[in-house]
Amino acid sequence: MKPFLITSGVVLAMSLLAFVLLMPASGNFVRYLWWRAMSAAIVVRGSVRSGDADIHYVKYGSGLPLLLLHGGLSHRLSWFSQLPWLAASGREVIVVDTRGHGESGLGDTELSYRLLASDVVHVLNQLGIQHTDVIGWSDGANTALLLARYWPERVCRIVAISGNSDPSGLTSEARADSSTHSTGLTYWWYRWWTRAGERIDELERRIKHLWRNNPSLQAHDLGAIEAPTLLIVGEHDVITSEHAQQMADLLPHGTLEVIPAGGHATLITHACQIDMLIGKFLGIPIDYLCKK
Repeated sequence: MKPFLITSGVVLAMSLLAFVLLMPASGNFVRYLWWRAMSAAIVVRGSVRSGDADIHYVKYGSGLPLLLLHGGLSHRLSWFSQLPWLAASGREVIVVDTRGHGESGLGDTELSYRLLASDVVHVLNQLGIQHTDVIGWSDGANTALLLARYWPERVCRIVAISGNSDPSGLTSEARADSSTHSTGLTYWWYRWWTRAGERIDELERRIKHLWRNNPSLQAHDLGAIEAPTLLIVGEHDVITSEHAQQMADLLPHGTLEVIPAGGHATLITHACQIDMLIGKFLGIPIDYLCKK
């Protein structure tokens, strides 16, 4: 009994320490869990066949549509800091599990951002949505830009968080990481966080191949994107601020915001600043006060 009590005490202490150290992200996650348990928001779950894979989505609420696209090697839960207030704001919020992530199938096709954008179009068609605002993070930001480039009639406005237009926009450390396979705790984190399970090895191989070789949006491609676009990067992001500024300059209606001291996970670590920028850009009221 005593060893069990000691072990349980250590686990509890470590959990409490992690909760404190990860504030405010941990507080946002608790609020998300409370919202999921108590919310009366309309929730619709479904999937649609896109090529050789079933793409899973969840829809919350009703109103003007707002599409959320998560990053590579994560899944739709990445939006836990944003979902409660966005769904309560009178918007129809659609969250997609990217191909190979969460409950979506991987298929046999090598990944490209245009393929991921095509998957999104199938989801929009399934839901009967002709036009939508899009918020994308990391790979989701790149997918949003490809969606606006090749299906411009489907996109109203874009918030692109930590996205790039070509691999040269990555820091040297990020380029090096895209050439290695994860091991140890990182491997098990990806396996859990993506919800990919046994397919994590193949998913990571395809994702990192994608990072090394894509996207390939040229100056004329960015210049053809007419949708008003807010670019957001962290000061210490894996996307360089110089590259993000070049993108903003090339987009006809692009603006850039840099999150001080932020990294690539500002969506989670700096949720307050991200939420404020999203709310201002899309004209969505935020129903809570961010605590400094």
